[in-house]
Amino acid sequence: MAPDTETRILSKFGSLGLNSGNKIIVGVDYGTTFTGASYVSSRGKGLDDITVIDIWPGTSRDTTAVVKAPSRIAYPDDNQRVSTKRWGYQVLPGMTTFSWTKLLLDQNAPLSKYDDPGLEKASDIGILKLPEGKSATDVVSDYLSEVYHHILQRIGKQITEDTLRTTPLEFWFTVPAIWSDQAKNATVNAARQAGFGTRPNDEIFLISEPEAAAITSLKKYTNPNGIGGFVKPGDGVLVCDCGGGTVSCAQASARGKCGSTAVDRNFYQLMSDRFGDAFDNLPMKRKGPGSELMNKFEVIKKDFGHSNDPTIFELPLNMNAPHAKPEYFDDEERIVLLSRGQTTDMCPSEDLQSVFEPVVEQILSLVREQIQDARKATGHRINRIILVGGFGDSEYLRRKFRSSFESMDIAVTVPDKPQATIVQGAALRGLEGIRSTTKKCRRHYGFLRSIPFRDGIDAESKAYIDWFTGGKRVDGIMKWMICKVIHGSVAPFLLSLETFPITLIKQGEKYTENYTYMAHVACMHYEFRSLKYLDTLYACDLTDAPERKNPDCYVVGDIEVNFSNADLNKFPSKYLYGRRVYLLEYTLKVIFGAQDGVLKFEAASQGKTIGRTSINFNTIKYY
Repeated sequence: MAPDTETRILSKFGSLGLNSGNKIIVGVDYGTTFTGASYVSSRGKGLDDITVIDIWPGTSRDTTAVVKAPSRIAYPDDNQRVSTKRWGYQVLPGMTTFSWTKLLLDQNAPLSKYDDPGLEKASDIGILKLPEGKSATDVVSDYLSEVYHHILQRIGKQITEDTLRTTPLEFWFTVPAIWSDQAKNATVNAARQAGFGTRPNDEIFLISEPEAAAITSLKKYTNPNGIGGFVKPGDGVLVCDCGGGTVSCAQASARGKCGSTAVDRNFYQLMSDRFGDAFDNLPMKRKGPGSELMNKFEVIKKDFGHSNDPTIFELPLNMNAPHAKPEYFDDEERIVLLSRGQTTDMCPSEDLQSVFEPVVEQILSLVREQIQDARKATGHRINRIILVGGFGDSEYLRRKFRSSFESMDIAVTVPDKPQATIVQGAALRGLEGIRSTTKKCRRHYGFLRSIPFRDGIDAESKAYIDWFTGGKRVDGIMKWMICKVIHGSVAPFLLSLETFPITLIKQGEKYTENYTYMAHVACMHYEFRSLKYLDTLYACDLTDAPERKNPDCYVVGDIEVNFSNADLNKFPSKYLYGRRVYLLEYTLKVIFGAQDGVLKFEAASQGKTIGRTSINFNTIKYY
């Protein structure tokens, strides 16, 4: 946004009562299907002072006040009658749009047993497609740019332009609980590309979605006079965030891609099974997110569970299906007929049951596992489940939870406006500093190293003589710096000198915020070659990570270390075939659980930081 434009839209923000030394904290919940935002002055005292943005531009919303906008965008190049980008509720039925793009940010996520099996098929029908020439990060950035401008406009109703200009904005973005580091980095990059955190003194932080949900939920349920019961010290609370693309739990580490979009994918599969090519070959503007068909289905999803009476729902769809059965499609009116309830002559199948049930069962299985894991880990039982997220508002899901868990003396509650819970928690995290002071290791992290040869353990065929030291070594060893304790330490030309005491943490155990790993590393440098070196960071999702590198070890990214400003004469050196070779030594520090939610790296040599150490995440496409 141009400075003069920002100046015009940001005025009269007096109610926040800001002055020197204060800031505005903004929560942003960019979701698979919907996006929300909230804000609060740093002078605020708690949850009641947080404003959830409930006015979003566009004419396709059902009511004036809505706490979230659809996470979709339409481009002029794909829509002849559109001259500018349209987003959220500005996207109208019939437009070619791009939706569910958030799922494409987590390109390296391994499949879990709770993932929706239809997820990979979604790309085949066009839902997870990207515009030509744009990456997932580009599309997310384009969408978030519109969100950023809208947030400024809403705040601009209450603040003067001078106050805003001197007031830092602190943005808290929510991300799924066990998103890969690449996905977190892609989220931050997309946000910055959209304008977030680019003004002087503005910052971006990350918080996990279930942690944000837990912050809000526990705030609401620790009031003894509140509706929904009182959470007491010692209670075991499981906060289940049922979103559009994922379901995750704050008590433990499981997550699956089995959110409300999985119901949509089951619906698409049902339509494909019934109508074949007639449905499959329809353009996305007729059947994709934001179409008349899916807008109507969204309304039906929200209503499902409130009544058990047999009902036939009518969904508009301009489709030529002359051979479709009349109980499934009214060809004259161009209406899809969808059933709910008991099987009768007029209601040939329980259609809604068939698209909901597999997804809900996956969610219930995930939660059952978390309840068991929580008891094993803490010795305490779960006695309350709090359902939050957009899908958490589903009456059908709530009923299934209660029928499954209340017999186990586990209360199931849904806070008011569950879809706003996460974005409120994000702002609360920034306002009150409420956070989990310990984090769970969700994967092993390490580097590929060489180590001194071990007689009777290492194969002679793997051995080599290090000409610089004259020692016998073996390479291909994984040095796991966090999670599973594994012996070892470089790839050829990388030596782990092991001079720092290291406390490693086993997988599943917790580590404190800003837990730091340090290692003394050396690499051989040939005279006249580039002084920039890459150290590759690996990860492994197995319970027991391997000692040697194998296909279960995957690349997270490359850390760049720059020796350009170092004094080479202070490093050990030798001559090889007439060329001088240096042993460049540096200290590598890796920080986990940093406040901004991403991996941080620092490299130092000769008592000073050697350039900037950054990580370039691997972007191999997952779907």
